[in-house]
Amino acid sequence: MDQIKNKNYKMFVAYSLIGIVLFLVCSTSYIPKKLINSIEIKFKPIATSTLHSSRLYYVYVLGAGASADSRLPPTMNLSSTTLTRLVEGIRIYNRLPHVILVTSAAMKGRRISQAELSKEAAVSLGVKKQNILMLETPTSTLEEAMAFKHRFGTKKNIILVTSAMHMPRAVEIFSDQGIKVIPAPTDYLYKEFGSIQSGITFPSFNSINLLTIYQTTVLKHLYYKWIKKPKDTIS
Repeated sequence: MDQIKNKNYKMFVAYSLIGIVLFLVCSTSYIPKKLINSIEIKFKPIATSTLHSSRLYYVYVLGAGASADSRLPPTMNLSSTTLTRLVEGIRIYNRLPHVILVTSAAMKGRRISQAELSKEAAVSLGVKKQNILMLETPTSTLEEAMAFKHRFGTKKNIILVTSAMHMPRAVEIFSDQGIKVIPAPTDYLYKEFGSIQSGITFPSFNSINLLTIYQTTVLKHLYYKWIKKPKDTIS
């Protein structure tokens, strides 16, 4: 009986130590930020100076959520991620002589689409209304790629603006639709010498959130590869 109790106690101690180690790995910044950076580093911010000034570019800003509070201006109705993407799209728009800004995404259960809210926000930030086109029906990245292909074809010069964590999956999805894009990642979660310092930090909800974002990103990419990816593109 004593041997069983002693074995159970050792197992309890071992599991407790494993639990503590896993908690420290998940809740301190070192591992989460390395994992985040391993995805975000795949594409660098766009250098507009390398683009051809004579070409027409479509700056396609992917959606990432919005609300429809009539009390608020359009910029305040966009989620922080959507607004960050839109700001990067406008920055690129302002640096090119021949450019069309494309906003995207539906908003379920609302009379106004996320694409229209993004357009209104862009206009309020100085973009000419006639230089903005909308794709108002997509509800996913795959649908955004398909909607662009259906309306504009696959031969346009497309600058794809989305979050750095989302960019590898987005590029693959567009490529599978026969659309070659110029990546313009933004909304970086990992910044050197920023608020997330190097080395081990104290446990925090921010670090747990970073790990959750990493896991979600990986799972969504796997879901696309295994379930949604067009079969004729799988080697």
